[in-house]
Amino acid sequence: MAHGSWAEQQMNRFFNGRESPPQTQCDEIAQSISGTSTVSPVASPGSMSYTVVCSGRTGSQQQDLIVSFRELGAALDEGIVNLARKVHGDLVPESTCHGKVEGADPPLFIYTMPYLQGSSCIEVLSFQVEMDSNEIAKHQNFIRHLARYFARCWLNPQSVDHQTQTGHHEGIRKRLIRLREELPPSIPLYPRLSELIEQLPSLFDEDYPQVLTHNDFSVTNILIDENNFGVSGIVDWSLASVLPFGIDLDILFLTTGFLTRDGWHDYACKPLLQDTFWEEFWAASRITGDKHRGRIRALAEAAGQIGAFLRLAFRRNPDGSPSEEVLVLESRMEQLRTWFGE
Repeated sequence: MAHGSWAEQQMNRFFNGRESPPQTQCDEIAQSISGTSTVSPVASPGSMSYTVVCSGRTGSQQQDLIVSFRELGAALDEGIVNLARKVHGDLVPESTCHGKVEGADPPLFIYTMPYLQGSSCIEVLSFQVEMDSNEIAKHQNFIRHLARYFARCWLNPQSVDHQTQTGHHEGIRKRLIRLREELPPSIPLYPRLSELIEQLPSLFDEDYPQVLTHNDFSVTNILIDENNFGVSGIVDWSLASVLPFGIDLDILFLTTGFLTRDGWHDYACKPLLQDTFWEEFWAASRITGDKHRGRIRALAEAAGQIGAFLRLAFRRNPDGSPSEEVLVLESRMEQLRTWFGE
């Protein structure tokens, strides 16, 4: 019930900040494109898009269709989507751009994509610290699917030109240094930040892979089967880019516990889920040798912690990416302290 209220608030914010078109016009456009009269907003909307499921199609086009109205900052790059499909296959929906909504202010791009079965993680994963054996088994299955996702990233390194890579390196370094400088003394994360700043150059070494990185790999953008928790889709690739392997690995923090008004709560089975992840990752990535594995895991976990700081300790740009403005919220700092064991 709470998720529906949150979704409604997201939609209201999206349309209240616009001159045109209203929601009704978007629904009419979606009906025209899909050839159906049944249009329903998705359960987990984005902040810069309005997305609907068009169901009840007839004839040869019987599969439900997604129609997404996206602002410029959330536009989908065809090349990135194609690369994501090359790496992850049908878990990534193929998208088709239908141009802009005439007269939209600000501009809106229209995309269609096939409807993927499943629900977002936030609707399905447990909100209980303790779970029975059946629930633990389903969460382990999800974590194994997650490990295979990262293994596919590892096995498909991408080339990056020197200028772009240097820009990424400097952009992350600048944010981490600024955060370290602006952290209040009461927040004991200074040592961890210093360690990450020292490790950062190793993430951009020639022998460490740069991979396709989602950059919004969150519990709202991963779809899973409600019965067995297997991953059925990964959506919203508007922020994707090529970065050091593991920047998205903060998802392992986000999916081994849950957040309530009382703060962050780890699952009691979190150590088991973490072990499950690495066992599956080593097998799927075909990485061998204890020493080699140890180095990769240390760097990947450092990258994941950097990703967590970028996600939680900075204000967001309009497109959803982390800005350079530090945002020190007590609840988020406590979340980071819990994750990093500080």
